[in-house]
Amino acid sequence: MSEARRRSLVVTAALVAAACSTPDSREDTTTAATFPPLTTVSSGTDSTTTDTATGSTMTAPDGTADTTAANDDDAPKFDLGVQPDSLIPEDTGCRKVDFLFAIDNSGSMSAQQTQLLNSFPGFISAIQASLQDTVDSYHVGVVSSDNYGYNQAGCTSIGDLVTQTGGFQAAGQNCLPFAEGLRFATEQDDLGVKFPCVAQIGTSGSPIEQPVTATIAALSDAKAAPGACNEGFLRDDAILVVVVVTDDPPYDPDFDDAHPGTNTAGWYDAVVQAKNGDPTAMVVIGFVPWSNVSCVVFGIESPNLIGFVQSFGAQGVLASVCEPDFGPIFAQTVQTIVSTCENFDPPG
Repeated sequence: MSEARRRSLVVTAALVAAACSTPDSREDTTTAATFPPLTTVSSGTDSTTTDTATGSTMTAPDGTADTTAANDDDAPKFDLGVQPDSLIPEDTGCRKVDFLFAIDNSGSMSAQQTQLLNSFPGFISAIQASLQDTVDSYHVGVVSSDNYGYNQAGCTSIGDLVTQTGGFQAAGQNCLPFAEGLRFATEQDDLGVKFPCVAQIGTSGSPIEQPVTATIAALSDAKAAPGACNEGFLRDDAILVVVVVTDDPPYDPDFDDAHPGTNTAGWYDAVVQAKNGDPTAMVVIGFVPWSNVSCVVFGIESPNLIGFVQSFGAQGVLASVCEPDFGPIFAQTVQTIVSTCENFDPPG
């Protein structure tokens, strides 16, 4: 837990304890006055305690503030304003989550896209249930692993959020408009309808698969500029959850993200930079050629993609793209996302 949040909890707990103190305790209110909104000033032998919220004062001789109420009620009175619903201040942790799905749309991805579509409802429902008391805003966007020519005109380059699909095994739909009028779904949309619309991107894509390159492009400043294809998607005060789904093997003729000669040195830094250099503000989930590679062409792992996910340490979740069911893997990531959200200190 962050130091700022720990201090907020201590102060809030002290306030609640003070409000609930019994008449028998009769503690010196100069102690209580160290917690806002009460302040204490002394003059001679008298001590005056001022409630800064209401402007009322209580004065007693000999430096001891009189806690007896005007109506002779023995219970001490503290003006705490509106009582908190819980001991967790609302300005701590995250209130927003941005989900970016980078989906391989090459010819071998039919089964894996189906797995993703089938597991998404349970995944997002578990997230919403776990964060229902804290998070009130979601952004959900999808990018393909190459230039996506079926997308809306003007947004067909790699990293542009998908709003329209086409090609073999695609949904073949125009998913616009979204509730907030931009190019991604939010909590105001029916995600059970909108996510399959944008995520079933088909398998007519290039065999030169670049899901990490697409992720970096999607999070770039250029894509987020006013009027650009990803305007408004990435928010500084939200945690970021990236989900990469690809079966890209390190095949020598395909100089793509999995190729042994690809320079991956800047991948981690480029993604972290999108969150103002804070890797604890994100979670990266990678369904990639790892461990079980039964569905991968040539049946080999992809060291580049494995290394990318592992570079995020505890914030990275590595899984095999050949898992028969993505659901259990997504279920295991929920606690990682919840913990990331709880410990997030929004900038500013």
